[in-house]
Amino acid sequence: MIGFTALATVAVAVCPAENAHYVLRKAPGVSAYFRNVDSSPDWPSGLALAIHFKKSGHTFWWLPWNGGTDNRQNIASTTDVTAKSWRPPNPDGGPRPYGNMEYLGLNANYDVINDIPRRGKRAPAHMLLPYAGASEFNHGAGNSVSDTKQFFDIISCSRTGS
Repeated sequence: MIGFTALATVAVAVCPAENAHYVLRKAPGVSAYFRNVDSSPDWPSGLALAIHFKKSGHTFWWLPWNGGTDNRQNIASTTDVTAKSWRPPNPDGGPRPYGNMEYLGLNANYDVINDIPRRGKRAPAHMLLPYAGASEFNHGAGNSVSDTKQFFDIISCSRTGS
């Protein structure tokens, strides 16, 4: 049994970001996953991050972006990327229903990954959204995750569609 668990951990550790599935450590009813989207010089990741609240049924969409001169990684809220009419927004004026949040990706040893998640690249083992609990998206749809620092941990690696 221990060998199987170790093998599963290794398989998840080399998971491509677009196949990674996460759960919020302190609130297992909150999950996250990446979905392939169009990329551009402004949105180079090629991925959108979905954060789904099981209790309210709401899914919120975010686009990863590098912070420029402050060298921080961030996620920008966006409209539903599954809508037929969705296109990557203008970085200077596109819709941001819930603003931006700082994002930290970490490997299995909790070392910070100094980049945003990218399609085809290794998924972070953990994601920290330092201010998610206090953000408008958490409370706006009747969600109740009270801690201000939120860790998502990878739980599986399987393709869910693009």
